[in-house]
Amino acid sequence: IGNIPTFQKGLMEQQVAVEKLTVDAWTEHSYLKMWQALTLSKTVPGAKVARQILDDLIAANKGYWPELK
Repeated sequence: IGNIPTFQKGLMEQQVAVEKLTVDAWTEHSYLKMWQALTLSKTVPGAKVARQILDDLIAANKGYWPELK
């Protein structure tokens, strides 16, 4: 395939980081890592919004998610 241009490589690495943090958060029951994953996501405009989304997701999915600490 050859070299990946810096911009595209950066986008790919950021998405991989989001996915890894999400899996780590789930297996470690980590609120911090789930918040970090949402904050890095290109679909979330910032850290404050990420916290609001995460708190809403926790409330909406109580009983389905592990307790995040």
